[in-house]
Amino acid sequence: MKAVIQAIQDHEEFIITSHEHPDPDSLGSMLALCFGLQQLGKSCRVVSSDPPPENLDWPGLDLIEVLPDGLDDIGDAWIIVLDCEPSRTGVLSEKLQRSEKIINIDHHRGNKYTSSTTWVDSSEAAVAVMIYRLLKELGVSLNKKIATALYGGIVGDTGGFRYANTTAETLRIAAELLEHDVNHAMINKQIFASQSMEFMRLLGYALSNLKSDMHGRLVWMELSYADFQRFGADPNATDQLVQYARMVNTALIAVLFREAAPGEVRIGFRSDSIDVGALATQLGGGGHRLAAGAKIQGRLDEVVEVVLNKAREYLNEVDRS
Repeated sequence: MKAVIQAIQDHEEFIITSHEHPDPDSLGSMLALCFGLQQLGKSCRVVSSDPPPENLDWPGLDLIEVLPDGLDDIGDAWIIVLDCEPSRTGVLSEKLQRSEKIINIDHHRGNKYTSSTTWVDSSEAAVAVMIYRLLKELGVSLNKKIATALYGGIVGDTGGFRYANTTAETLRIAAELLEHDVNHAMINKQIFASQSMEFMRLLGYALSNLKSDMHGRLVWMELSYADFQRFGADPNATDQLVQYARMVNTALIAVLFREAAPGEVRIGFRSDSIDVGALATQLGGGGHRLAAGAKIQGRLDEVVEVVLNKAREYLNEVDRS
């Protein structure tokens, strides 16, 4: 964190971004950091390769510049990449990675980016917690806008404080944020209980086709590109479907297969006890111990077979260990 603080203190112009298809943690972290830098008199832009989810309505989301064609001229700005490696910023990555002025802040253990201004801590519940610590060290005063963004990020990555990454300190930080008039009920509803009719109908279809193996220890859903078109649902806004497979009381590994585009299959892994991050790494992906993912090119049925075989082998290894 010291190197990050020094870089921020030494420079005046910043561009803040995160991974493609931003989630509550990445969005909250970007907004809170931008508000904090502005309070310090710094100049900053917040950019993304994809728009925020439509169900979120937080102060500052309208400030995010969606750049589907990539970054324009970076100029003298330092780039701050949050919640991912620079290579995972979607269409922004090509020009961004040419810059030598990158600050990378992340809590994913698979982050391999190296520079003098990289701060990765996989023990943190959310990048929003890291930004909270950073802003405190920089002397930024919390206000409603900053607290709302940070609280939303923490709630998103802790599953509403239900996941194992929630600690006593996480709850203390959240409690401090609530002292700034944060509408926590609104945030929770938007993240966890605000979906379109199209999503709900797709969920019903996915649940009706829920599958399991290995005495219910491996549970999965699979959705084709045609399924998304049939229900009019956006495949990029449905990664939370894997949580419903995770709810099966026998499940040790829950998997969601989404054919987000013809021949492009995104895989989401969840568990309450098994290191699915290691499993995702075997497939070219990564993530956290209990929540991870990968992206594989190929026919949906072939990808499903390959991944499930890997998952079966992995469960067998866990049994033997």
